[in-house]
Amino acid sequence: MNNETVFETIEEVNKHISHVEESTCVKYISYRVQKRFNDQGWKPQDHKIRLYWEWKYGKGTPCIPFDGVPFMFIGHKLMGCHRGRGKCGIKKRQSLEAQRAKDGKSKRNLLLKTKKVACPAVVTISRIVKFPGFKLEKDTSRLRRIMSISIKQALQTDPTSVQWKMLYFLKIPSDTDHKGHPIGEGADEMDDRVKGYIQTLVQQGVRKVKDVKSHMLQYVRNELFRDSTPPPLRRFFPTEKSIQATVAKVIAEEHYSKIDLVNLLTLAENWKADAPRTNFLLRVQWESKNLLLCYQTDWQRQLLQQYGNEVCFLDAAYKRTRFPLPLFFLCVRSNVSLVPVGLFVVQSKSAEALSEALGVFRQWYPDWSPAYILTENCPVEMQAVESTFTGVQAVFSDHLRERTWIKWLSNRSRAITNQEGVFTMMKAIAEALSREQHQGAVECLQQSPIWQEKRQLFKNWFTKKWLSEEKRWANSERADIVNFVSAVNGGLEMQSTFFTHHDLKVHKKDTLSQMLQFVVDSYFPQIHQSYTDLNSQSCSDYSLNPVVPTFLWLRPWSLVTLVMENMSAIDQDSDILVEQVTDTGSFRVISQAGGASGWSYMVHFGSESSWPSCECEAWRIQRLPCKHFCHVFRWVPGWTWESLCPKYRDHALLRLHPHTADTPKAEVNESLNHLGHLSPAYPGPEWEEPEESLALTQSPQDSQLQQQSSGTQPGVPQTSQGPGDMEDLQRECVAKLKSIMENIGHIKDIDHLREFKQKLDILQTQSETKVAQSDPSSQAAPLPKVKRKMGGVKIIVAMPKRIKVLSQIDVENVPK
Repeated sequence: MNNETVFETIEEVNKHISHVEESTCVKYISYRVQKRFNDQGWKPQDHKIRLYWEWKYGKGTPCIPFDGVPFMFIGHKLMGCHRGRGKCGIKKRQSLEAQRAKDGKSKRNLLLKTKKVACPAVVTISRIVKFPGFKLEKDTSRLRRIMSISIKQALQTDPTSVQWKMLYFLKIPSDTDHKGHPIGEGADEMDDRVKGYIQTLVQQGVRKVKDVKSHMLQYVRNELFRDSTPPPLRRFFPTEKSIQATVAKVIAEEHYSKIDLVNLLTLAENWKADAPRTNFLLRVQWESKNLLLCYQTDWQRQLLQQYGNEVCFLDAAYKRTRFPLPLFFLCVRSNVSLVPVGLFVVQSKSAEALSEALGVFRQWYPDWSPAYILTENCPVEMQAVESTFTGVQAVFSDHLRERTWIKWLSNRSRAITNQEGVFTMMKAIAEALSREQHQGAVECLQQSPIWQEKRQLFKNWFTKKWLSEEKRWANSERADIVNFVSAVNGGLEMQSTFFTHHDLKVHKKDTLSQMLQFVVDSYFPQIHQSYTDLNSQSCSDYSLNPVVPTFLWLRPWSLVTLVMENMSAIDQDSDILVEQVTDTGSFRVISQAGGASGWSYMVHFGSESSWPSCECEAWRIQRLPCKHFCHVFRWVPGWTWESLCPKYRDHALLRLHPHTADTPKAEVNESLNHLGHLSPAYPGPEWEEPEESLALTQSPQDSQLQQQSSGTQPGVPQTSQGPGDMEDLQRECVAKLKSIMENIGHIKDIDHLREFKQKLDILQTQSETKVAQSDPSSQAAPLPKVKRKMGGVKIIVAMPKRIKVLSQIDVENVPK
């Protein structure tokens, strides 16, 4: 390599230096500049000109040979080897330590105090200007003096007539100029002995970089250089980044060993036998293609179609379970639980791999295009989601966001005081219902001691990583559908329970085929059974129950119990005033009680384009009709549940879905037969609605038939006694009646319902007559009448007891 080169532009110089650094693995650092090296507007001046005809006298500077053209120096730059002399003076070190103390950062514990070894190698760049119009034809001392005078006179009389050209002369040090450290390819690579020791530590279970670094430091000083001082080289004292890369490589090799291809292919053959009920894709690693496995059953596909068209969840399950391979669950929020509707495993966590896996599920269900997908605050996951679906937005899961905050604040190295208070202020920002409340919560945090103490570490973290992405996690910035899906029916509790993955943590050391065997044969069926049981249980408890208002029929038990409790609680609120603010469904519910006990809340029923809302805390937590909605239901004629926003009132999360395609019919019949041996539900008083709404739910004929009927609740059979054949018939009748009750809630044809009701009236009268003739004493006592105050319409509602039955069905038969 020619050590001295000439260039016409500084870009060519920088490019050449970069090429030298890449080939020699040596960095050069600029540490001294003479004059102004990057002055692009330079012009020659006669009083500053000192002309030269050649240059070969400077130590370390590039030689400029004689070519007859005079030149002048306008800049000189030195770039020393990064292992040269230290340039950090005492004042600079003191200012750095003062800045660390100001920002609250502790001094880094470096393996090497310095990497400097006083290497003398220096790159020298000389910047000159030549005057080609004054070239000498013959080199003599007399002609040189004459030409110099001519140049100065030309600059004085007409500077624009003087032609000049700028050049850069570069001198690169040779390999022998470097002292005290190796150069060339692999110069800074880790020593094989040190690398082998790190690999041994990782295999023994030491995974944290700080722990690996501490053990490695003792090994180098006490083993490799026991009787001497170790050289300050990266070969023996690598950076944390190099250590982390080595640890990651060892872990990746362990991950690949977890992919037992033989068992994995056998498992795929078993899945193939279940087709078309199961969709799966298995691609083993070959050439440039990495491992990809996607799996989805028929019932998962149905739940994705039912619940996943608006909001879905992307769960990085391997993070919580510490499984070595990136295992992800695609989940939806159902009416009673969080349900995985597919899984996929990729070779490495990258945006391209995740996007490819999500694209497979989209091929299986082409119409699937959710508006929002909840993830963690992970750039890779967000990029994969938003690149796979057009127009989709990646938002943050509330539970995982709070978990990340707590983990960051509780880190001892950050020395965050009053962690609970700081977390409460951060949580208030996330849970603010309006933009004004959100801005006020942000200002409250910015005025807190942790912000005023200039803790730059916390300010940078929260500002750059969270406030810059507040549209993904703040309730006031996110769409209403995201807040609704996240919170309704105890959604935050469901996320907290589901994302822990206690069942999967037991199998974190299994191979991939063993983990998939457990998930497919046990974990998924167990979650599906729980989903079915919770729906069926809610249906058996509250479906078509006269104790429950009609608008709560075929609703999840959490919605029913909360609204019933709120309806009972409003009787204790005295002096309540409900004012209608607008005709579109805005009301102000005011407590006229004096003192601190008074309150006032705005209630909005919503419209075709807006969701219902209330200003109270209960609505923010549950997103279900609070007692302020119940006040409007009771005291304002015509404003009932049916007046709520249609997309909220008829949402799939607020309805029951007891039947699924994979539920065995024999199992359902067994569950219904088991109900025949249960005692009746709690015999509370019948629900009486205001007089304005009675006509919608009860006709005079219904009242007359109800007075003739017994006090037993429909759908809950009495305990049967008699021969075996009689018990079998009774159970079959109960099962059929149960099926009829569930189907009635889905019938929308009013003529069919009237015809069906007439037939039921006949059957009801026949059954009551038969019971009275056979055993008059067997009739149950009539239900107590409702206490009712005319005018004030005071109603006392008794809550029915939930019948916990189906959650215990076939527990022994669930695969372990």
